Amino acid sequence: MNLKNIIFDLDGTVIDTLVDLARALSDTLVEFGLPPVTLAQTRKLLGGGARQFVHGALQEKGDDPVFFDTFFTAYMARYKTYQLEQSNPYPGMVELLQWLKNHGIRSFIFSNKPHEFSLALIEQRLPGYFTGVHGHKPNTLPKPDRMMYDLFAKEHGIDHTVSVFVGDSEFDIEMGKRLGMPTIAVSYGYVDKPILSSYHPDYLVDTVAELQALILSLIQS
Repeated sequence: MNLKNIIFDLDGTVIDTLVDLARALSDTLVEFGLPPVTLAQTRKLLGGGARQFVHGALQEKGDDPVFFDTFFTAYMARYKTYQLEQSNPYPGMVELLQWLKNHGIRSFIFSNKPHEFSLALIEQRLPGYFTGVHGHKPNTLPKPDRMMYDLFAKEHGIDHTVSVFVGDSEFDIEMGKRLGMPTIAVSYGYVDKPILSSYHPDYLVDTVAELQALILSLIQS
């Protein structure tokens, strides 16, 4: 495969953000008189973007639009404070990104995480490795809707026929399928391996080292 581009999801794929997300959500829940969430509960809520994440935590309380908007604003402010506390690249990720750069393969971030937070994380934790970063923007649909991705791809000249999509959720697998792009699912993130397998990604790996080995095999195929 003449591989030229790799499009990565962010949370659970490139950077482990779980602890900071859980802390921001739990503290906001407590502030509103609601029970906090555990790391395991937080993990199950991730993937669909910030609004879906918060709505899942609030359950039926999130159906009240006034309450939801008030809570969401408070959560976003708190997460902005916490997001760089304990969020770091997965072991081996820096080495993988440098290896890709050395081999002339461009790396991109396309995430359902809010755009400003996606930019901040990459600028602080992995500066210089990504050709482009796109997070979810207000009044647009998140993955797996492809409208914003198509604009992003046009901006950066991403040819789908020489690209792969890498992510840790069903949203990423579906995104790759909609684009007609090979998709690599990673089980070291926030979705359990059997669930990922049920969405039939083209490839499924358990570690960053396995991801690098797979990418090498794709280059050589």
